[in-house]
Amino acid sequence: MWLRRPAVRAFADRAHVPSTVESRFMTDYLAEFGVRPDWDRHARGGGNSFIQMSTELVAGLDLPPLDAAVLAYHLPDLKVVEVAGCFLTEHCDGSPTVFSVAGQGVGAPFTALRILRSMQVAGELRDGAVFVFDQSTIPYRDPDTDDNDVRDSAVLLCTGIDDGVVLDFVSEQPVVDVVDAVTLVLQQNPCARVVAGHMLAVRLGDEFLTRHGIVAGPSRQLCTSAWAAAAEHWPTDSPVVVADYDPHAGRLFQAGVRPGALL
Repeated sequence: MWLRRPAVRAFADRAHVPSTVESRFMTDYLAEFGVRPDWDRHARGGGNSFIQMSTELVAGLDLPPLDAAVLAYHLPDLKVVEVAGCFLTEHCDGSPTVFSVAGQGVGAPFTALRILRSMQVAGELRDGAVFVFDQSTIPYRDPDTDDNDVRDSAVLLCTGIDDGVVLDFVSEQPVVDVVDAVTLVLQQNPCARVVAGHMLAVRLGDEFLTRHGIVAGPSRQLCTSAWAAAAEHWPTDSPVVVADYDPHAGRLFQAGVRPGALL
C-alpha cells in the first residue's frame, strides 16, 4: 500500500462551554463509575472537536476519492451530538465508509493502517485515510493525557503514490522489556531510521535514543506523536520504522515504510 507524507497540525486552545446535552451525557456516563464531572478540568482542555480539527487538517490538501476513512484516537470526541464520521462521509470525495479505532492507546493509528491495508488486499479499497486525533477536553482525569500535558493535535495518513513510499509492514506484539524489544527491532532493521512516539521514547531514555540515533516524537502528543515525527523524517532514500508503546496493554506497535524504489 502506497502512503503519502503525513499531514500534521497542532491546534491553539479555544474555549468550549459544554452544552446542556453534553453536560447531562457526561454526568450520567460518569455516574456509572461513581465519579462526578470535573468541569474545571474540562475548561482547561484544548477545546477542539474532531470536526474542527479534521476541517483544518484537510484544508488545502488534494485528497483522492476515499473508499474508507478511519478515526483513530485515545480519548473520544468532546462533542456527543455532532458526529465526525458523518461529517467526513459528507465532505470527503467518494463518500467514504467511516468507522473508528480506539481503546488501544497510541496503537490506534497502527491498527487503523492495518485494517486499510487488509481492505486493499481484499479488493475492497482503492484509497483510504486515517484521521488520528489527540484531544484533551474531558471532565475526568486521564493519566496519559494529564501526565503528558497533551495538546490538541491531528495527523492525516492517506494512501497515495505521490511521495513514492510503500507501507512495508504493520505489526503489534506483547513485550516484557521495552528496551530489549526495541533492540531487536534495530537488529532486524539495520538500515532503517527508527522513529519512536513519546510513550515509547520516554521508556527508552535519552541515552538509548541518542546511542541508536532514534528520533523521539513530540512529548505533548499521544496517538499523533510518532506520526508527527515520521512526517519530518519521511523516507526518501532509506527505510523508516515508526513505533510506539501502549504501557497499559504492554504492546509494541510498529509500521515500516520505505521508498518504493527500494526492493
